[in-house]
Amino acid sequence: MVQNLVALAIYGAMAVGLAVAALHLLRSWRAGNRLSRDGLRTTARCTYLQVFDGGVSLHFEYEVKGVTYCGESSIVSVTGTAPGQEMVILYDPARPSLANAEECVSGNRFHLVASLAAAVVAVLLAGYTAVGLAAVAL
Repeated sequence: MVQNLVALAIYGAMAVGLAVAALHLLRSWRAGNRLSRDGLRTTARCTYLQVFDGGVSLHFEYEVKGVTYCGESSIVSVTGTAPGQEMVILYDPARPSLANAEECVSGNRFHLVASLAAAVVAVLLAGYTAVGLAAVAL
């Protein structure tokens, strides 16, 4: 009985974690859509690369109306940009501190697909947990 409750608690925690991940990915997708629709193109200077197992995140500086901003791209699988080189970014004219590398915004469907997949798995885990808790209560 206790083992079942522990397992169900773990499944419930996984469902919550996946739901949070789904929301984060959905917000990233919406931000990318907004930038691709309303964003302004400009050049930025790559300051450094942050390497991950699945790709690289580009850190960059850019200027809008005399104000210098720092930004970080979404993770990209490959890039030809090196620190010190110029790169093309899109920034939000209403909030210039929001920007992303143009190459990351154009391939933004990953965030939508991943958020939908995470949401489906979260719902399935939550349903399994609810059914399991009901069975343990009997």
